[in-house]
Amino acid sequence: MKTFLKIAIVCVLIIACKDQKNEPESLKSVIEKEKPTQKNEKIDSKAVVLLTKEQYELFFPKQLGDYNLIQVGEDKVQGIGTGTYIKGKDYGNVMHYFVTDGHRKGSSALRNFKKSYESDDKAPEGREYVRKERDGYKTFALLEHKYNMYDVSAIYNNRFQLTVKGHEKPDELWTYLKQANLEILD
Repeated sequence: MKTFLKIAIVCVLIIACKDQKNEPESLKSVIEKEKPTQKNEKIDSKAVVLLTKEQYELFFPKQLGDYNLIQVGEDKVQGIGTGTYIKGKDYGNVMHYFVTDGHRKGSSALRNFKKSYESDDKAPEGREYVRKERDGYKTFALLEHKYNMYDVSAIYNNRFQLTVKGHEKPDELWTYLKQANLEILD
């Protein structure tokens, strides 16, 4: 009986060692199987290339009217670039210029703009929505007269939502929107 038990233990150890030896090989074979599929993947030539901070810095003008660019920011996760401007040295008079990539995965910028532009909704009390075509671009503006805050948005190249927010009137904000280096977005 002792001999049978010793033989059984030896057999179990041999089988266990064999299983351990096969395990790295099976892991290796899984990795090898993964590599060919990665090599054979076709790279989409129309893949979306996100803008870099350097491109955003070239996009935003150094000056918009009386406003000077003080900071360029980038949110890679949201696909948004921002230019922050101040009038003179008055930090109480700030304007923001946003560029939102509508083709970034998960972005709803284009869809939300289209819904806002095509909607007949009335703005809440103290606010006003203005939907207007300017120079061939559909624009949507949110006017908050009570707070003297306005923002104007437009879609450029059927991909980017451009938005300027500040204290200037919508017509003035529209001129600022067009002063950026739009060729970078082509």
